[in-house]
Amino acid sequence: MTAGSSRGGKRGWGRSWVVLALVAWCCAVVVFALLASVDIGITVVLLALGPLVAGLVQTHRQHRRVMARLDRQAVRLDEQIERLGHIARIGPGVAEDMAAVRSELRKLSGDVLSRAEVDALVRKASADVITRTRKGVAVDLLVTFRQIEALQNLYALSDVDRPMPQTRGWAASPDLLLLLASIVERQEPALIVECGSGASTLWLAMVLRRFEIKGRVVALEHQESYVETSLAMVERHELGAYVDIRHAPLEPVELGGETYQWYARSAWDDLAGIELLFVDGPPADTGRHSRYPAFPLLVDHLHSDAVVVLDDMIRVDEQEVLARWLEARPDYEAERVRLEKNAALVRRRERAY
Repeated sequence: MTAGSSRGGKRGWGRSWVVLALVAWCCAVVVFALLASVDIGITVVLLALGPLVAGLVQTHRQHRRVMARLDRQAVRLDEQIERLGHIARIGPGVAEDMAAVRSELRKLSGDVLSRAEVDALVRKASADVITRTRKGVAVDLLVTFRQIEALQNLYALSDVDRPMPQTRGWAASPDLLLLLASIVERQEPALIVECGSGASTLWLAMVLRRFEIKGRVVALEHQESYVETSLAMVERHELGAYVDIRHAPLEPVELGGETYQWYARSAWDDLAGIELLFVDGPPADTGRHSRYPAFPLLVDHLHSDAVVVLDDMIRVDEQEVLARWLEARPDYEAERVRLEKNAALVRRRERAY
């Protein structure tokens, strides 16, 4: 218990004692008046004496406490006088030390910011934080708004009549799905190959059905559980005639002296004339440049007018993959598309005649 709380407790006990004493006095006077048949005037006088006596007692107690504090202060004052006498005896040396300290403080004062300067810096830093936060929130809101717009356009383009899987997290973003759907509507590809499977598989197939395009989507999926999930979605939307989801376990493949984990050759070796290749797998956690093998392994399976879409170009890994693709095949060129996660469209260069 602290000294402050101790003093507060004592004061509270003192007040309680006064109240209890007054209550006891009043009860005693009433009982005495009833038993002794005392006149009402005397009873009132006796009752009035209670607070007076209690006040005197309380005043006496407070006086004693004040005197006790004064005694303690006197003792402390004596101690201070004794210390001052000691300092006076060694005064010259202390004075020199104090002068040196003051000199050093004067030197340091030139490097110390004033309170006004500190306040100004704090205000500026706070304003900068608020400005950056507002800009960040504004950018996030703009991105979200664009994704909602893209999703609405995608629904209108695909004639959706049943619930669709989410387009957040690992799934392709709505703006990328809208780009893919637009390519399918415009080019009417007979063969679409997708590295990975999921929501994009469903959307691509729905666009084929919506515009009565005689084509199919072949999705290469290395996880068997994902194959089952994707097939269930395809069946729910009655898109079996447009989708072929193949289980393609990852296997080591050597390219340019490096080994990668990529989809088993048996799952894609029969594919020819690919008009749209969507590279959205394998996942990045399977290794550095995990999506690099897609182009060198499938380039000879592409249609002459094929479009290769590389997702997640916001990542350095994918940017390096694209650079390696173009370096190895200068007859292809890339168009970068600004999206939520960015993308690249790779096509064969037009021949100059």
